[in-house]
Amino acid sequence: MIFNLNTIEKIIGLNDNVKIDVEGMARDMKVTFFPQYSEVSDSVASFSNKLEKAFIAAGVEVLPFEETLIYPPFLKTFKHIIRIIFANFLMLFKKERYFFKIKTGKKIKKGVAIIMTGDGKAGNMPMDNTISFKFNPIVTIVDRPNDINSETSFSAQMDFALDSFAWHMTNLLIAVTNSEFTIYSFNASYPTYKIYENFNTTIFNNLIPKIAAPVRPPSMKDFTVKEGIFNANDIEYRDFASDIIKSGPILEKTGLYPKGKLIDKLKFKNNFYRWIGSLHLDKRNGMSYGFLARQLPVKISKIYNFNEAPLELKEKVDETKQYFYYNNNLFLYFNFLENKYILKVPDVWVLTSRSGSNKTNLDINKDILKIGLVAGKMIIETPQEYEGTKSKPSFDTKVILAHAVGNAIFASIMNHFNSKNYFTETLSNTGMALAHWHGYINSEKISKGWNYYGNNKPSVSCSSSQSAIYAFVGKEKGVLESIKNEKDYLGDIHVEPHHGTNMTYKSLVALGSFLSEKDISKLGNKYFKESV
Repeated sequence: MIFNLNTIEKIIGLNDNVKIDVEGMARDMKVTFFPQYSEVSDSVASFSNKLEKAFIAAGVEVLPFEETLIYPPFLKTFKHIIRIIFANFLMLFKKERYFFKIKTGKKIKKGVAIIMTGDGKAGNMPMDNTISFKFNPIVTIVDRPNDINSETSFSAQMDFALDSFAWHMTNLLIAVTNSEFTIYSFNASYPTYKIYENFNTTIFNNLIPKIAAPVRPPSMKDFTVKEGIFNANDIEYRDFASDIIKSGPILEKTGLYPKGKLIDKLKFKNNFYRWIGSLHLDKRNGMSYGFLARQLPVKISKIYNFNEAPLELKEKVDETKQYFYYNNNLFLYFNFLENKYILKVPDVWVLTSRSGSNKTNLDINKDILKIGLVAGKMIIETPQEYEGTKSKPSFDTKVILAHAVGNAIFASIMNHFNSKNYFTETLSNTGMALAHWHGYINSEKISKGWNYYGNNKPSVSCSSSQSAIYAFVGKEKGVLESIKNEKDYLGDIHVEPHHGTNMTYKSLVALGSFLSEKDISKLGNKYFKESV
């Protein structure tokens, strides 16, 4: 590998001090068990006790509940009171006249994950007792319904999961029986494990990463926003937008892109929690499965051998760093094959489906956004014919842009060693297709020249910074190996354990045709393998 973690964070535009190994995640993790207010089954109680011991064995700091409580800052309390008053005012105009009490006093400090055993009471749920719902991941342990098992369909599993997330106001749900447990997350995954087989190892590898790297959809505040200026019908974008639109009917037949679910259709305890759920999703009206994106053609960057680089660039090099800025551009300084090089990070632009849209029936005037990454800064251009507030980027925006900038950087490096390689020519002339769905590729159907990676990485949540880093790192490793071995690089299949697959392909229409082949992919866990 040639780029260190700090450099990758600069390239992608991350400022999170990201832990990418489970050991580091566990060391930094603090959890507490919320007081139990309802009777629970023996299965749930037993699992909760077993889970606490597994956390301690993993190096997680388990705090007594009382030790996590502090008085919130005055300003935050004041804002909370105003929010409740406003919510109660809105109730006057609703059929459901449920009024919300103002809860003051000590609350759980930021950065502590909360384990809830059983159901909670409205007004005294874990989320009612946190200083920050965003920075206090909540895990709820409940009994698994008798009609849910490993053979249950994807749609039925997700109906149960999404309604449970809403009812319990939780980030993760663990549904247990006497012998096994299922972990549900916003990844649209539901891996099931035996309770009495390698329990501690399972919790370490499959639960801790999901808690440490929770779902945090990108906010419009994360972008430089240019509202109402993007027109997908402009000649510059028409062919690429058309590829997105035309792929819809083809992909619909694969069954990999089911319709999403509106927040209004979920089962919340009351409208206040429904409102809070919407705020947590940055005022999105729902959630959908997967994304479709079209990376626009990239201007390939010239790579300078350090000795041959312009003087103004060489003067900016700091031997302790792999990056520097010059004229508002981000440059990389790196070693590869015993030589030192300088490379400008190319600007990348992507057309992508907006969050919550029906991926197989997109409206070209409303459902396509333009996002970009320029010198580590995210930019978004919203459609002319849609309100900006409804033009939310995908949960997976960081992953999309990580793939896009990775494509651009590594295509530039490949071009330096072989100007006639397939990947660089395709990206520079017609761009690349990027797609994600909640299933996996049958490994027996993968041809030579494709980089298959990520299957052995921690199973973090979608939208996390870790996902973006894994996307970039896996692509880097595959490209460098192809250069060293003088092999052509056709594209990549990035597996996100317990989430799904990201694929880089020449076009979305062509990808749809590929995924239409028999036994290629299926929703759910059928073709997932932890190692190939």
